[in-house]
Amino acid sequence: MKEADSSEKLFAEFPPITKEQWKEKALADLKGGDFDKKLVWRTFEEIDLQPFYTKDDLKSLDYLKRFQHCALNNSDPAKGPAAWSNIERIAVEEVATANKTAIEALANGADGLLFDLAGKEHIDIGKLLNNILPLHCSVSFIADRNAAKLIKGYFTYESVNHIETARLKGSLNYDPIKNFALKGEMASDGFDILREIIEITEDAANFYGITINGKHFLDAGASLVQELAFSLSVAVEYIDRLTDLGLLPEQVMKNMAFSMGIGTDYFPQIAKLRALRVLFYKIAETYGFTDFHPGDLHIHSVSSAWTKTIYDPYVNMLRNTTEAMSAILGGCNALTIAPYDEHFETPTPFSKRISRNISAILKEESFFDKVADPGAGSYYIESITDKIIEKSWELFREIESEGGFMHGFRSGMIQERIRQTRDTKLERIAQRREVYVGTNKYPNTNEQLDPDEIYKENFDKENMELLVPVNGAVEFEQMRLKTDAYSKRTGRRPMVYLALIGDNPAMRTARAQFSGGFFGCGGFGVIEGEVTENVKETVKKALEHNAEITVICGADEDYPVLGVRFARHFRESRKDGLLIVAGNPKDAIEDLITAGIDDFIHIRTNLLDALTDFQDKLNIN
Repeated sequence: MKEADSSEKLFAEFPPITKEQWKEKALADLKGGDFDKKLVWRTFEEIDLQPFYTKDDLKSLDYLKRFQHCALNNSDPAKGPAAWSNIERIAVEEVATANKTAIEALANGADGLLFDLAGKEHIDIGKLLNNILPLHCSVSFIADRNAAKLIKGYFTYESVNHIETARLKGSLNYDPIKNFALKGEMASDGFDILREIIEITEDAANFYGITINGKHFLDAGASLVQELAFSLSVAVEYIDRLTDLGLLPEQVMKNMAFSMGIGTDYFPQIAKLRALRVLFYKIAETYGFTDFHPGDLHIHSVSSAWTKTIYDPYVNMLRNTTEAMSAILGGCNALTIAPYDEHFETPTPFSKRISRNISAILKEESFFDKVADPGAGSYYIESITDKIIEKSWELFREIESEGGFMHGFRSGMIQERIRQTRDTKLERIAQRREVYVGTNKYPNTNEQLDPDEIYKENFDKENMELLVPVNGAVEFEQMRLKTDAYSKRTGRRPMVYLALIGDNPAMRTARAQFSGGFFGCGGFGVIEGEVTENVKETVKKALEHNAEITVICGADEDYPVLGVRFARHFRESRKDGLLIVAGNPKDAIEDLITAGIDDFIHIRTNLLDALTDFQDKLNIN
């Protein structure tokens, strides 16, 4: 075998292919189909994501090169160039229990702790941190109005234990603007408290006294562009207010960290974090902070509540994994993966272990910490990053031109923008254009929950005076919980019988599978019928089961004759019960309705509206 010339380019014998040639081939394969409708994905931000990108797409994006590899871990090279901290959040109810939980977390994969002390800032910090070594992990706090006293007590405690303040790692999350957005209340001295915090933490280079929370925007239904723009606007609000109180802009920005939510739209979420560094760098430049380096920005990524469900909750583990991967590849410095059951019950030891292990496996087995900025130079990711930067900066400037975040929130502009996006998302979920596995598609039809034992907050779709964190499947879950409550109250689960007709086994099976999944999403029990010799026999089998809903499953060509015949025979014996046709046989609809059909279900049916309507007709409430 001839030895290859080391100077010869790989695949040099193949001619280069232009973007136009790729598109021509795609159009040929589409056989007349619309390229944009079939292959271009339009996001909620109205960003058109192409099915492929080429080197030519990077020609106008040279400015992004200066931001590549900016988040490298240079402080401890032994941990890998893309190291991140695996942070476990601990809600503190009782000090000794919280301390025990923290030590268990550190012994089982966590290398950072986030104590939620909101309203409990006066706890005994020594008991809380007993046997916890701050030089080997980061220690962070969520606090309320007594945040300054808490952090002063923490620094004093570590100083007494001969730990220099400059060596402490962590953050303090006291965000009065977040409180205002979520509760409608903000401490009158909130900015004074933040000024005091910065004066305490200024000499701790790796401890951040201000946290900008973007996650609650995402969890309220915002797009990732809105999350970025609103978070930056909050940051500017703090910079301006604190400089009015005598601090320098660079003092504020050096003490500032971002806590961002992460969704399941994999590549856009990677690009979102990369865009955040570029956008904050632009803000630093605007304030004359020329020594700011994009890699200095501390980003704490937190798994989103919007993407989690109470039905088929183990799917949340997969969602958490996708979100963790996006956060890490996007360049986060710290990562908190919430237990898969956190939003509907007290997390179990098992769910906590799984959440820690996601980060550990990505690090120890998948080696995500060994690759420095894998998105750098990617035609796709760099192009998305550029579009997100453009859209986010445009929205950010619009907010600032209207007077900033606080003015925009008081006027209702912020909430209205989020409401519009949230409603669009919910509509797509209702139409199954946005899939939640186990909830609006591929449901576990054997799963039933006890509504009295499941924590589920009420969701008022119209109320947007404040931000209300929810999950995207909330309307489906509320609907299905009604069915489960009905089953518990009556002792009988409402049933759906799938009647199979016609001589087209492929369509019979397809329609039956579709219908089973359709009604399974509403918590209905599903019985698939059997193929019989004639329609009368099929009707007899259906009547024997006495189901609340009977669905005729066959091919469109079967419905004008067999479907009509089934409906007539059925209604001769039974006047009540819903009789549904699976499909949309336009030429036979009028005859089917005349014969006794109540409704039709098909791929274009709004699943949520249809199931809610069926519940109402059956008095399931």
